[in-house]
Amino acid sequence: MSQLHELSRPFPASLVKQKPGKFSAAYVEHSVISQRLLEVVGPHSFEVKQAISNPDGTVTGCLAALSCTIDGFPVVVVEVGDVEHPGQNNAANLKNAASDALKRCAMRLGVGLHLWSGDNYYLDKALEKREGKDV
Repeated sequence: MSQLHELSRPFPASLVKQKPGKFSAAYVEHSVISQRLLEVVGPHSFEVKQAISNPDGTVTGCLAALSCTIDGFPVVVVEVGDVEHPGQNNAANLKNAASDALKRCAMRLGVGLHLWSGDNYYLDKALEKREGKDV
């Protein structure tokens, strides 16, 4: 199985959580995303490139890059992370933004993409077919 295919595997339902509230969404925790990356690609680099702040100086997001090697090819994914509920502690805000950015970078590699795609998710099956396996 290719690394790309392994990255695209949906997470078991036991690891998927639901955000409460009117904007309910399925998600997996940062630690689960990190485990999948380490399991499949091994050591990788994640770097916050820039903090994004409101005019009052409150950190509300960041620009970050994930670098790894997938199936022998070096890959760099750059994404923006958001702080859902910014507080007065900019370090905590940046930590939350970095966590979101890592999840979004990983999603660009197929990790947890099924959570965003919902019923329209097909990547893992398409990669399975491409590798010549029965679906």
